[in-house]
Amino acid sequence: MFAALQGILQSILVFLGRLISSVFVSVSVSGLEHFPRSEGLILVSNHFSWFDGPLLMIYLPVRIVFLLAVETERVCFFRFLSRSFNLIPIWRGQVDRKAMRAALAALKEGRTVGVFPEGGIDPAMAGARERGERIEQIAGHTARHSANLIHAQSGIGLLATQAQSRLLPVAVLGTEKILVNLRKLRRTHVRIRVGRPFGPLSIPEDLPRRQRRRHLDALAKEAMTQIAALLPPGNRGPYQDVP
Repeated sequence: MFAALQGILQSILVFLGRLISSVFVSVSVSGLEHFPRSEGLILVSNHFSWFDGPLLMIYLPVRIVFLLAVETERVCFFRFLSRSFNLIPIWRGQVDRKAMRAALAALKEGRTVGVFPEGGIDPAMAGARERGERIEQIAGHTARHSANLIHAQSGIGLLATQAQSRLLPVAVLGTEKILVNLRKLRRTHVRIRVGRPFGPLSIPEDLPRRQRRRHLDALAKEAMTQIAALLPPGNRGPYQDVP
């Protein structure tokens, strides 16, 4: 009964989200033919703005369970979103076993789990994130105005190898301009491109710890390369060597 009511609430919120967002953004989505709907997938995407997750949730054809940085739940909107769509809070920069178990359970149920492999929006906060520090000051870190990819964290490699699920690369471009354009009363064109699923990914089980970390980093780079291939060369950052 509760699950049914929550499903109705989610459908209403998606409808309202599209209605409200259409006031300040125009969204074009391509590549939906690559979107399999009958299996648990790990959706991997770039992260240029706070708007990335909400727009993907309302414009893609499945309910996405995103991994959400714990500090963003201090923002009322994201806390409401988290409760309504059963998003998974995660401590970045460390192995969050509770979040990992929740993500693996969702994938086993055939749901789509969303991950931003870069680990955050602001490159200046990368060091703090890697140390597992909670980012106390989140205002002002709402968009990466350069719209360039940054290096991925190894966590996506760990999740992918444990889940043995395929990954679906998605690129989002234009969200970094939304707040700037809103102040000028302009609409922003946002492009969402869905790529072909790839994987599952794996690593040898008997690797020493140091080699295992390097292997996970390589898998994270592979995920980012798939995302970069969906972006124009000027937005690929350190991932220029894509086909």
